[in-house]
Amino acid sequence: MRHLVRLSLSLLLAMAALHQAHASPPGEKVICSDPGERANWMSEAKIRELFGEKDFAQVKLKVSRGSCYEFYAIHKDGSIVEAYYHPITGQVVRYNRVEAKPGSVTYQSSDQ
Repeated sequence: MRHLVRLSLSLLLAMAALHQAHASPPGEKVICSDPGERANWMSEAKIRELFGEKDFAQVKLKVSRGSCYEFYAIHKDGSIVEAYYHPITGQVVRYNRVEAKPGSVTYQSSDQ
């Protein structure tokens, strides 16, 4: 129970940090592939494995407007991740991570 409360507090802090840091600015479109290439995409199971889903407490996967696999996830350590993967190559296109600990918030972002 104590871990759940700590995780919830970390999540709230991280969400506040995301709101301030704007992990991906509203309206920004990360483009990965032509939507017509869908037959060549990796399977959902393969991309989840590549992402490392087993290391996360909660994972949401969707297809972005720019035809990327887009992950929103809460790591077991309480940090929040937003990641975009190329659906054919599996290459990381963008990776944002917010880590919230009492008294500090760390934001990491990388574009490939």
